[in-house]
Amino acid sequence: MKKKLSFKKAAIKILGNTKEPLSAKEITKIAIEEDLIETSGQTPEATMAAQIYVDINDEKKATFKKVGKGKFALIDLNQSVNTPLFAIENQNNLVKEKLISKLHEMDPFQFEYLAAELLRKIGYEDVEVTKRSGDKGIDVNATLTVGGLTDVSTVIQVKRYKKENKLAGRHITQLRGSAEVGQRGLIITTSDFTKDAIEESKAKNKTPVALVNGKKLIELMFKYNVGVKSETIDIYTFDNELFETDLANNSNNPINGKNKSLWPLPGGAHSYIATLNLLLSYISTSKNTTNDDLISWFIKSFDNVSSKKTAYGYIGVPKSMGLIKLSNNKYQLTEDGIRYFSSKSLKILFEIISKNIVAFEEVYQLLKNSTKPKNEIEIREFINDNFDVNWSSNAQTSYRLLWLINLNLVTKKSSGYFSN
Repeated sequence: MKKKLSFKKAAIKILGNTKEPLSAKEITKIAIEEDLIETSGQTPEATMAAQIYVDINDEKKATFKKVGKGKFALIDLNQSVNTPLFAIENQNNLVKEKLISKLHEMDPFQFEYLAAELLRKIGYEDVEVTKRSGDKGIDVNATLTVGGLTDVSTVIQVKRYKKENKLAGRHITQLRGSAEVGQRGLIITTSDFTKDAIEESKAKNKTPVALVNGKKLIELMFKYNVGVKSETIDIYTFDNELFETDLANNSNNPINGKNKSLWPLPGGAHSYIATLNLLLSYISTSKNTTNDDLISWFIKSFDNVSSKKTAYGYIGVPKSMGLIKLSNNKYQLTEDGIRYFSSKSLKILFEIISKNIVAFEEVYQLLKNSTKPKNEIEIREFINDNFDVNWSSNAQTSYRLLWLINLNLVTKKSSGYFSN
């Protein structure tokens, strides 16, 4: 009997043989065709994507790298292969090297103004570079408005240091000493931070200090077009899905046919399951439930649901999950809805939601395979990289995480989200 490989080892073998970037779905398809892996799950590409993504985040031991959106390659792959994605990556890497070199050549005061410009592009307001003397170690003052409600005053220190000159914990302590009550700190450097600096920045019951090292600085400059210009060109690639999909019945595609949006239910952030069960019970019992009936039920059952529009929106939650359907203008439970409601099994509910909602099981797989907690931004980037979405906010990511918390599969702590 042929010995099976782990998902990671299978990906290494496939990418080493193909010599070109592939998506997690393409890697998984080849792995299954060549009988390299053993899987009993319905979405093995979710496990594959999660394990590759986790590997990439381990910068010291990473085997894979992202090359374009949702494409992966081996770090040590010979890039002489004739593929446009490698050409783009090589060009961007050259620009990054030139950019960091230029930053090191800049006058320190000029660097402060560059940092101020970057902060403005990110969304900070009232950005002001301080005077050279008497600044108490503060280089830039700025205000970050959160949700249009809270203004967070931030004191920023910028350090144009060489790569080997890492900032220690004393820099965090010094910045805290210069901050006033209610202010937050931010340190931006072209180098990096020592372990004790990172730990000190996260110290409890002290002024929070965010850290941006050289690598993150370059990423932000690329993202917000500070010191760089982006050029758009058309590159065409072969569309495997068009030829693999039966166009007369493309719902068989394991990604197409899933709903992109997932929303909460009223009753409280930890009461989604209880609210869902009450709703399914109402539909199951009444048997002739119309749209107006469900709207009235939501408004009567929950004090915070006061409009018909809001109530109608909540009807879409179990519908998008595949638990209810509209037949002859009456709502009824689907076969999956009956299967869940008769058992109240959270495992079955997870399977049903995963079958109908994009990037639901995959987010859980990502957290399950991660050795460190993940924050919402990291998870959103994972979803954008691997699925046909381009979300700029964390809303849909947050709702997926809240449902996973309600399913007792995920826990949230101050450090981020992790699987149970």
